[in-house]
Amino acid sequence: MKRRERGGALVIEEKPPPPRLIIMGGPGCGKGTICRALVQQFGVVHISVGDVLREEIAKGSEIGKQIEEHLKEGRLVSDELALSIVRDKVSQPEVQQHGWLLDNFPRTTEQAEAMVELGIIPEKFIYIEVPDNILLERCLGRMVDPVTGDIYHSHFRPPPDDPEVKARLIRRLDDNSEAVERRLEAFQENMDSVLEIF
Repeated sequence: MKRRERGGALVIEEKPPPPRLIIMGGPGCGKGTICRALVQQFGVVHISVGDVLREEIAKGSEIGKQIEEHLKEGRLVSDELALSIVRDKVSQPEVQQHGWLLDNFPRTTEQAEAMVELGIIPEKFIYIEVPDNILLERCLGRMVDPVTGDIYHSHFRPPPDDPEVKARLIRRLDDNSEAVERRLEAFQENMDSVLEIF
C-alpha cells in the first residue's frame, strides 16, 4: 500500500494482488517453454505437481516408489496427494508474495472443485490445444537435460553437439507410446469439465 499526495488530497494506492495463472495442455504441447517465459516476465513461482512427483522418485522415498509405478503406466496420482502438494506450495511465503503459475493442474473435475473450495482460483487460464498425433510425436522424441532443465527433441530440436550434454540426457518415465496415449486419453476426458469450472 502506498500513500501519496495528489492535488492536496491523500491518495492510498493499493498494490495489485500477485498474478495467479494456470497453464494447461496435453503432454508435449510446449508448456515448459511457455512456463519459463511467464516466470521470467511476471516473476511468478512455477508450480508443477509433475516436477514434485519426479523429485520424490529421484529421492527414492517410499511414496516416490508408488508414484513411479503410476507414472510408468501413465496413470494420475490420487486427487488427495496432488491437492496436498498444490495447497502446500501456494501457501509458501515466496508464492504469496510473487504469485503462482500452476502447470497442468487441475487435471480432474474433483481437483478443480476442491481448488475453488480452497480459494485457489486463477485470474488467467491458458489452454494450449495441439492435435494428439503431434503430441505423441513430440513426447516420444523428447529428451531432458537434468542439469539445466533444457528440453530437446530427436527431430525438432536436437541437443547440442556436446558429448557431456548428450551423455546426461534422460527420457521421462512416462514418455513411451502406451503411457502417452493413456495420458492423452485421461487429459481429454477431464479437460471439458475443468474448462467449464475455470
